[in-house]
Amino acid sequence: MAIGLTVGAFIVFLMKLDPGQGDDVKRVKQEQQKASRIAEANKTPPSPQQPVKPKYDFYTLLPESEVIVPPDAVPEKTLPTPQPVPVAPVTPAEAAKIDTARAQAALAGITPPPAPPVSKAAPVTKFFLQAGSFRKEADADKVRAQIILLGQSVSVESGTVKDETWYRVLVGPFSNREQLTTAQKQLAGSGFSNLLLQQRQSR
Repeated sequence: MAIGLTVGAFIVFLMKLDPGQGDDVKRVKQEQQKASRIAEANKTPPSPQQPVKPKYDFYTLLPESEVIVPPDAVPEKTLPTPQPVPVAPVTPAEAAKIDTARAQAALAGITPPPAPPVSKAAPVTKFFLQAGSFRKEADADKVRAQIILLGQSVSVESGTVKDETWYRVLVGPFSNREQLTTAQKQLAGSGFSNLLLQQRQSR
């Protein structure tokens, strides 16, 4: 503690040693502040400077790079662009032959011509007769055997309805309604009266 008092007393002594020097520093600062205020007041307001315009060289370069084209270099008539020749779609069998020829040309190192578009087969509607629907597959097979003996094409399909498997006996397919009507009459004459018509489309 004695050391702290000694250091404090020494600092106070130094401050008191030259008492006028602190006043001079304050006066100099005040005079500098007054001078700067007067200088600011005497200054004329700065005139707004012109915005700096960007310098673009292409304005001068464009006229210098102008190219004069001789009149004989410009064609008098523009040639019409050739319209692509529409290619008729081909059947899948013809497309297979064309693909074979293209593959052979590619193997020989010749660039093959583009493949023609393949025509899509129109959907075909087929008709079926449902001769019955059974819970047991054995019952469906019995009916199927009876219809086969009549000379009709028949199949058994299984399906699930309300978590229960059912077996349908389908007669057909028939490509037109005349065939369907003939088969329906034949089956009705043999005791199959509850025939339902089904249409299905295939490609």
